[in-house]
Amino acid sequence: MKFWKSKKMAMALALALVCSSSLLALAAPGEKTEVTADTFDYDSATGMVLAKGGVKVVRGQQTMTGQTVEYNSKTQDAHVSGGNGVQVTGPDLNMTSVELWSVGGKQLIAQGNVVAVKGDKRLIGPRVEYFQESEIAITPQGGTIFMTDGNMTADHIQAFLKEDRAIGTGNVHIVSEARKLDATSDLATYYGEKSGQDRSKIIMTGNARAVQDGNVLVGNTLNLYLDDKAMEGTGRARLVITNPNPSTGVPQNKPAEEVQDNKDN
Repeated sequence: MKFWKSKKMAMALALALVCSSSLLALAAPGEKTEVTADTFDYDSATGMVLAKGGVKVVRGQQTMTGQTVEYNSKTQDAHVSGGNGVQVTGPDLNMTSVELWSVGGKQLIAQGNVVAVKGDKRLIGPRVEYFQESEIAITPQGGTIFMTDGNMTADHIQAFLKEDRAIGTGNVHIVSEARKLDATSDLATYYGEKSGQDRSKIIMTGNARAVQDGNVLVGNTLNLYLDDKAMEGTGRARLVITNPNPSTGVPQNKPAEEVQDNKDN
C-alpha cells in the first residue's frame, strides 16, 4: 500500500516508526517520530519512506532538516540530502553537512563540509562518522578537532568524546595559542582534563617537533604537559632553548643555549 501527502502536511509515522529506532540516531528508542515535508511516498510493504521538500524530522529533542529524506523503517537506515545542506540539532550533538546517513539507528555519517559540535569539542572535515553508544567520532578523510586547549589537524582523527581523548594519525599539527604551542608529528594522542589522567597532556610520536615560548624540542617521542607548559622528550631528543630579549621579552632570533641529544632511553 502506498499513500502520498502534500502541502506541508505533518505525518506521525506511527506504524512505520514508533516501534523502531530513529531517523535521528541520537534519540531515545520508543519515541514517536514526526516528519514534515511537501510530499510523501510511503510503501508499507517495503517500509520505505520518501519525503521531499523542506523536510523536517523531529524525534524527542532532536531535529533534522534537509530537502530529501529516504528512510527504511525495517533496517532503520536513512539518507538526508539536498537544499542548503543538512542540519542536526539537539542537546547532545549539533551537525551540518551536505549529506547525512543514519545507519541502523546507531551511527551517523556526515559527508561534505561537515561541522560537528558536541560539548566543548568541535570537529570539521569532509567526512565525520559518529557512533552513538560509544560517543566516538572519526574523520577518515582528514580534519581538525577544536578543544579547550587548542586544535589538532591530522589525516585521520579518532575522538573519544566521552573520555575527553583524541588520536591524530598522519601529518599531525597541534596549535594552542593559550599555551603558545605549535607541534607536529606522525601520531599524537591528546588527553583532556576529563580523561582520567593526572593532568592534560599530548603524547607525540614519530618525527615529533614542538615549539613553545620559542623553545624547540625534537625527538621520536615527546610528552607535552599543557597545564604546566612543560615539554619532555623520551629516548634521544634535542632541545634548543631561546632566551627572551631582556628589553622586549620576545624570544631572540638565535638560540642562546643549546642542549644536545638526550641519551636517556
